[in-house]
Amino acid sequence: MGKKIKVFKIRLPITNKIGQLLVPHIKVVKYLKKGDKLVVETDRGIEIVEYLGSSYEHCPDDPLATYLRKPTYLDREKFKRHRKRARWLLKELSKAVKDYGLNLKPLAVYIPLDNRRIFFYYTAPQRVDFRKFIKDMSRKYGKRIEMRQIGVRDAVQMKGNIGVCGQKTCCSVFMEKFESININYISEQNLPNSANKFTGVCGRLKCCLAFEKGNYIEKKLLPPVGSKVCLLDGKRTIEILEIDPIRRLLVYKEGESIKEEVLDSFLPKDFEKVAKSYDCIGCECSTPIEESIEPLMLSTGDFSSYRRFF
Repeated sequence: MGKKIKVFKIRLPITNKIGQLLVPHIKVVKYLKKGDKLVVETDRGIEIVEYLGSSYEHCPDDPLATYLRKPTYLDREKFKRHRKRARWLLKELSKAVKDYGLNLKPLAVYIPLDNRRIFFYYTAPQRVDFRKFIKDMSRKYGKRIEMRQIGVRDAVQMKGNIGVCGQKTCCSVFMEKFESININYISEQNLPNSANKFTGVCGRLKCCLAFEKGNYIEKKLLPPVGSKVCLLDGKRTIEILEIDPIRRLLVYKEGESIKEEVLDSFLPKDFEKVAKSYDCIGCECSTPIEESIEPLMLSTGDFSSYRRFF
C-alpha cells in the first residue's frame, strides 16, 4: 500500500484559506488541539492562524506556514488592534479608490502581526494600473501596501455566503483548493443540461459538482449512452439507454423490450481498485498508482467546523 504522510492543517485569517503547517518537531502538536491559535510565519509575514487538526495524505502540498509559538497576551491584543485598524483602512482606501477612478471592488484589508505591510484585497474585471495609488497611499500611511487581486470564487471563500442548499458555502467551511469544473460534469451526473441551474453564488459552476465525480467513474469505463454493444454471454446486441451509478443500474434496450441490469455485472474485473485510486490519477504523487488503492484521506481532525474565529 502507498505510504501516507501526516500533515497538519491551519486556517489563515481574512482569506479563510486552509493550508499545511510546518512544525519544527512532531512533539509540538502533542500539546495542540483543534481551535487553538498559533503564531506562524508565512509569505505575508508573522500572523496568528487557527489550528484545525491533522490528516494522513498520499500527496500533501508544500507547507505554507512555519510554526513559531503559541500566541501570548500581547500577540492577541496586537491582533485585535490591527484588525480594528484594518477595518478603518478599508473605508479610507475604498474612498481613495473612487477618487483615483480605479475600476475595482475592495474586499478587505489585512495587517499581519509584524505590521510591516498592509494587504489590500480586491476583485476587478480586468487588470488595473494602481501604481500611483500605491505610491501615494504608502506615503500617506507610512507602510508598504500590497494590492492582491483575487477571483470571484476566492471572494466568496473570503467573505462567506449561503448556497442554494441553505448551508454555508463549502469553500468557506472546509474546502482546501478549487478544482477546475466544466459543463461536462453536468451531463456525466445525469443532470438537466442547463448551466444556470448549477451556478453558485460566485457565478461559477458549483464546487459540489466536483465532489460527485468519483461516483460516476463507471460512465467513463462503459460505452456512452446510445451505443450498441454486442454481449459476450451469447450473441446479444443491446442499446445502452441510461447508466445510473447511484442506483447501480444499467438500462438498455434489447429488441423491442427495455430492461434493467445490475451495473456491476457489466464492469471490468477489479473495478473497485480503479475506483479507490481514481482521485489520485494524474496527480504529482510519487507513489505508484497501483499502490494507492486506499482512500486518499484518513482524517483524524474535523475540518468542517462552522465556527469562525477570524
